[in-house]
Amino acid sequence: MTFSDFEITVRADVVIGGHVNNVKYLEFLESARQSWYEYFNRLGFVSFMAHLCVDYKKEAFLGDQLHIYTDVHQVGNTSFVLKQMIKNQHGEAVLEAEATFVSICQQTGQKIRVPDELRNRL
Repeated sequence: MTFSDFEITVRADVVIGGHVNNVKYLEFLESARQSWYEYFNRLGFVSFMAHLCVDYKKEAFLGDQLHIYTDVHQVGNTSFVLKQMIKNQHGEAVLEAEATFVSICQQTGQKIRVPDELRNRL
């Protein structure tokens, strides 16, 4: 399965002090992961985020076109890492993030092994 890149235009409601508020970037990242959550459901599991590491690289401003790229970076036994990058319309890195998730059985709520299909994305 391929995932299209997620794009967003910076609106006035996310700009504070002349640039995008740092908390708003987390909302952008979450929005970009929605198709991944649907994919996980089709694979038969749900996930919860156990850790998030974010490195802010450059400011974004009103009207900027932000492109968010997300892909599987690492897979463990019951956890996996999605790496995300936000770039502006000039191709400059605005933010890099790594989100660690734990795979959970939809029926039991218990941790399960990450499905092979997700492993194969590496």
